[in-house]
Amino acid sequence: MIHAGKKTVHAVAWNYASFALSKGVVLITMAVLTRLLPPETFGIVSLATVIISYLSLLQDLGLGSALIQQRSNVQEAANTVYAANFIVGILFFSLTFAIAPAAAIFFRVPAVETMLKVLAFTFVIDPFGSVHIALLQRDLAFRKKLVPDLGRLLVKAVVTIVLAVKGFGAWSLIIGQLASSVSGVILARIILRHKLRLRFEKAQLGRLLKFSVPFMGFNLVNALISNMEFVVIGRALGEAALGIYTITYRIVDLLIMNVWVVLAGAMFPALATIQHQPHLLRRAFLSVTQYVQVFIVPISLGLIITAEPIVRVLLGTQWLEAIPILRLLPVAFLIFSIGTTAGDVYKAIGRPALLLKMGLLHVAILIPLLLLGVQYKLVGVALSLIATAFLVKIVHLVVVVRVIGVTVSELMRALRPAFVGGTALTIVTTPLIYSIGDQSPVVQLAAAGAAGAATYFGTLWLLEKEVVIKGANTILDAVRR
Repeated sequence: MIHAGKKTVHAVAWNYASFALSKGVVLITMAVLTRLLPPETFGIVSLATVIISYLSLLQDLGLGSALIQQRSNVQEAANTVYAANFIVGILFFSLTFAIAPAAAIFFRVPAVETMLKVLAFTFVIDPFGSVHIALLQRDLAFRKKLVPDLGRLLVKAVVTIVLAVKGFGAWSLIIGQLASSVSGVILARIILRHKLRLRFEKAQLGRLLKFSVPFMGFNLVNALISNMEFVVIGRALGEAALGIYTITYRIVDLLIMNVWVVLAGAMFPALATIQHQPHLLRRAFLSVTQYVQVFIVPISLGLIITAEPIVRVLLGTQWLEAIPILRLLPVAFLIFSIGTTAGDVYKAIGRPALLLKMGLLHVAILIPLLLLGVQYKLVGVALSLIATAFLVKIVHLVVVVRVIGVTVSELMRALRPAFVGGTALTIVTTPLIYSIGDQSPVVQLAAAGAAGAATYFGTLWLLEKEVVIKGANTILDAVRR
């Protein structure tokens, strides 16, 4: 049997391959669409999607994660989750129709009402494939999961771009999202031909809810955290500011936050298999934490240092107001990322209530800081996120040390390679980007990227050779499997 830590990183490798390909498609699509549509268009659609995103995080009541954690009677549990997802989907579809007029009035944008009603159909589409995706995650079949993940994004990209070119404006984004949901369901059912029935097993539902209720509470709080700044910006600063923030946030989300989101998708099911072996859980947590930071640190620093050429190349000159935001948001995301995967250990050992408590603390800190920060426009919002990240992370790391049994020195050793390499990267690329400021943005990006990558990985090779070799071998082993 593959060692638990190695098995976890294998799963992460395939999940990250799916992420890299998928987000590459998203970045290309974004680069095209930001030249076809103005910031106001993205802002209006974001007002609608922020509500859909909030409800989507709650749609399966945490039962998908409970199914992944389940070790027996999987078929009965899958049938129960399948039935529950359909019932909740219909309820959320109806709820969205009911609140759409009020949402349009709150945001002072009439078009939001119709957009919400159209996007509500995703709640009755997604349940057809959500359990299939959860079963693929449970079995660590991330190579197969790549097909629906990538396929739905390719369909969305083609549909959205074609409609934008034909002048559909904001509706190109809405229709593209519906096409993504339909194609994702079809591909998930093709790749995993698993027969499911709409049948509740009362005993199974009770066991699943015992795990999922606190997890659902965490999802509720996490959804509030994830969408709070969009609501505040949309209400206080208007659609144009929200459009700029939305696209900037999406870039950072794609390149930084999704690293640990992808990790969670692979780490939780892997850890669930060793939930009664604390020493293996601790070792797996430290191993994955180390390699996540090896990815996140250079990406974060790269975005901060090359923010201006990135905006000019990826988005175009009408998005220059995004530059200072792109320099600040990665700081918050980098702080949040440290040790974040401990949450998957809490879930794996059956203590999701810890996630809920941490989420409530996060909300209590975020709301007052955000309301203060928005008075200073988008820069103030970004600074409020940095302050929130710093305060929440202090508490989070204290909990990690106590619950998982990881010592501070062990955590520091896991973080050392990334931060040593990151320091070298910053020393080299910061003066470089300013010295070639008169060159084209493409040249600046190419030079900074090449110099930064060479410096970062060169430093790791010289000072942390074992980490590089171990990581490379693990990825190669995962690809062969």
